[in-house]
Amino acid sequence: MSDQLSIGPKTSALLVIVLSTLLVAACAGGGPPPVASGPCGPCQGPAAAGLQNVALPQSPKLKALALKRVEVARKRLVLLRASFDRGTTTIDELFAACRDVAFAARDSGLRGGILRDVLTEYRDGVIALRDLTRERASKGAVGEEAVNRVDSIVAEAEFWLEEANQGL
Repeated sequence: MSDQLSIGPKTSALLVIVLSTLLVAACAGGGPPPVASGPCGPCQGPAAAGLQNVALPQSPKLKALALKRVEVARKRLVLLRASFDRGTTTIDELFAACRDVAFAARDSGLRGGILRDVLTEYRDGVIALRDLTRERASKGAVGEEAVNRVDSIVAEAEFWLEEANQGL
């Protein structure tokens, strides 16, 4: 007789699910929230210290695809800007295209100078559009809600750029 327990693949899969669920439940806690929230279990160990904001290294192919995403979003922005100048694209579409460039850079895991450059362009672009929106508001062409929305977009752009400057 063997000292090892033999289980089938279905039981093994069920065991993995149950153990994963228990781990998640333990980390989430079932009682009152802790006084100080933070990582649980292995994430509290000294080996994990400072790793929450560290990105995994990208493969060359993934980095190339990330840069391609930014390039394609920038191209779309240039086309929409020309369309805006002709009066066939709205300022909202232009804001969205600016934001798409920023999202492409942030979501693709770009870091360092590349990310800062893209986010600086984004911030500068939305500031220029904010100024245009304020000019339109002074002439009564748009309301206060449009100015407020644009101010929030500029604040977001400045926040993202500062995060990139701090390496976060």
